[in-house]
Amino acid sequence: MKRPQKQYSQFVTFFFLVFSFSVYAQPDVADFKEIFQLRISETKTPIKIDGILDDPSWQTANIGGDFWQKVPFFAEGADPKTEVKLTYDDNNLYVAAKCYQKEKIIVQSLKRDEYWDNDGIAIILDPLNTRTNAFLFGVTAAGAQWDGLRASGDINSDWSNKWFSEVKVFEEYWSMEMAIPLRILRFSPDSDTWGMNFVRNHRNENEYHNWTAVPESFWPPDPAFAGSLIFETPPKPKKGNFNIIPFVTSSVTKARNEKTKLDADLGLDARVSITPTLNLDLTFNPDFSQIEVDELVTNLTRFSIFLPEKRTFFLENSDLFSDSGYPDVRPFFSRTIGLDSKRQAVPILYGARLTGNLTKTIRLGVMNIHSLASNNSNAQNQSALTIQKQFGRSFVKGMFLNRQGFDDFSAVDGDYGRNSSLEAAYVRDDGQLSTWIGIHHSFKPEVSGNTGFYTAGIEFNNPKWEGILAGAITQENYFADMGFVARIENYDAVRDSVVRIGFNDNIANLSYRIRPKTGIITRHNISTNNQAIFNPDWTLNERTNGLNYSIAFRSTAEFEIGYTSTGIALLFPFSFVSDGLALPAEQYDFSFLSAGFSSDERKLISYGFEGRTGGFYNGKLNQANADINFRVQPWGNLGFGYQWNKLDFPDEYGEETITALLSKLEIGFNKNLLWTTLFQFLDQSEYMGINSRLQWRFAPMSDVFLVFVDNYDVFNGIGGPKDIQSNNRALIFKINYWY
Repeated sequence: MKRPQKQYSQFVTFFFLVFSFSVYAQPDVADFKEIFQLRISETKTPIKIDGILDDPSWQTANIGGDFWQKVPFFAEGADPKTEVKLTYDDNNLYVAAKCYQKEKIIVQSLKRDEYWDNDGIAIILDPLNTRTNAFLFGVTAAGAQWDGLRASGDINSDWSNKWFSEVKVFEEYWSMEMAIPLRILRFSPDSDTWGMNFVRNHRNENEYHNWTAVPESFWPPDPAFAGSLIFETPPKPKKGNFNIIPFVTSSVTKARNEKTKLDADLGLDARVSITPTLNLDLTFNPDFSQIEVDELVTNLTRFSIFLPEKRTFFLENSDLFSDSGYPDVRPFFSRTIGLDSKRQAVPILYGARLTGNLTKTIRLGVMNIHSLASNNSNAQNQSALTIQKQFGRSFVKGMFLNRQGFDDFSAVDGDYGRNSSLEAAYVRDDGQLSTWIGIHHSFKPEVSGNTGFYTAGIEFNNPKWEGILAGAITQENYFADMGFVARIENYDAVRDSVVRIGFNDNIANLSYRIRPKTGIITRHNISTNNQAIFNPDWTLNERTNGLNYSIAFRSTAEFEIGYTSTGIALLFPFSFVSDGLALPAEQYDFSFLSAGFSSDERKLISYGFEGRTGGFYNGKLNQANADINFRVQPWGNLGFGYQWNKLDFPDEYGEETITALLSKLEIGFNKNLLWTTLFQFLDQSEYMGINSRLQWRFAPMSDVFLVFVDNYDVFNGIGGPKDIQSNNRALIFKINYWY
């Protein structure tokens, strides 16, 4: 077996030397629970949620103040001042905040879940004291709600639930009140202490403030640095805790060369608390027409791209399933559910998910979903089981997946795909150091040998340095029927076929940050990003080495410049253009420069551009992307984006210009009535489409949607065969009510 190149080994050695001298200890974060505490008492009088803090209970409640500045740099005594108070009764946790602010409030959108670009305040709740997972509830200074789930370093803002809030703006401050139903939280009745923190956005100074002293190298909502919310008496879980969300849809659809169709349908979503910490989600005949459409991107790689999940049913505790694996290889990827073998949408008959905590340290996830048959595939039943044992911030996790084809109610022999995963991660208590390892296998009929996928890595992060060294071995017979594998399928343009070849992926990235305390620049960042992909015999298939420098301004503007060197040993002929020969399978070495700038996003008009120039295989690639946004605070946003890509190869290999246009209009008549329209044109796939959605929230979490869709889709994946689809035009009406 050939060994990796000497140059790459030397870089790894250098990486570890830098790592050894750069990691240093910060104060023990275990002390946060002792240093930052807020005691709350049960209220005996009703709280009126009106944004005015005049209820008797607020007059006697303890005050949480003395916030810390988190961004642009770490500092004690955040200015302007913020005060928070909490109380509770049998049904709700009540939260109040007074945010002092003399400057004009900045609100860029009235849309739900558009939080970070607005003045606002949010509470982070970790009722089980996991220090890894949390609920987030926030409001902007205009009263728009934001909620989400935080897990494994990410925040999923597509998760939504039913709670109540109001905001009032005064001359020297604005105030807010929340009522969060206890039944939507997962907590133990035996614990009188929850993890808690706050994050406040102060957009005039481009600052974020925390109640606790979250270290500057970590994002403000990280529950690892939560303080203590101490109850006078632990709250009691509510019995009969369930929500029922029926919906009705009707549509008028016209496809090319087909008659106009009138359709109507019924469906049901439900959420049931099995225990205070374990939740069951059910869906019957679901409809996802109200979900925002994906924004398309130009793909100039040889492989598929990864788009995030937005469907609410799949979101709560989704990290139990979706975080397994490696960025380019995920055993479970929920976007595959509801698609047939040709990636065409098929109806889902039902779905059930049981997720949450069995104990404080054991998390469970069980899922079963059944989708109907199509012209391309049998009906599919997809199941997942995962269990995770936590040791502080570290964990061991196992997962098993099963996809089974069905004909009516009978399993089809030989139509299945199964996957098993076992992973472990060590995360140091201060979060600065983490390591992980994973072992994954797939099982398919008449496939044996080379069915594994293995991962390992180490990462560190402190106020100045951040680095990662990670690797993954993906064998050619590793299949992920319920997941995503980015580059195992290689398209051969000459034979018009796909060849599966395993690969070994290695990354080594290092960055250094400087955070000035004064001046217009708030951050300098210098980074080197390196990736080496080897064939199964450890011959080099592809390498990427990049050096980047970026600066962030206090005005929110940002600038970045970079240099990248790439080498690719192309295994099969491949074409990026439609009018030339496929590039031959040989070695290509090229480099390019890139740069980008984005302006102050708080202004009435904001803009950004980025470009690239240099080599691309045996030719050249010039790229330019530009966007501009017009904002009328707080109700209107109109944005335009344009992408230009000029591919120029030697004569026999052709040339091509690929463009894309995107326009998005958002109007908030008020925070409960919003109209969003997205227009997209991408000539790479000969796609043009309009998605226009009017949403009226007539009651909390209860909506009327009117959606107009007009798509022209002739899919032409780069280098791949054309698959002509009819254009579709539809008008969809949907109403759902949350009981």
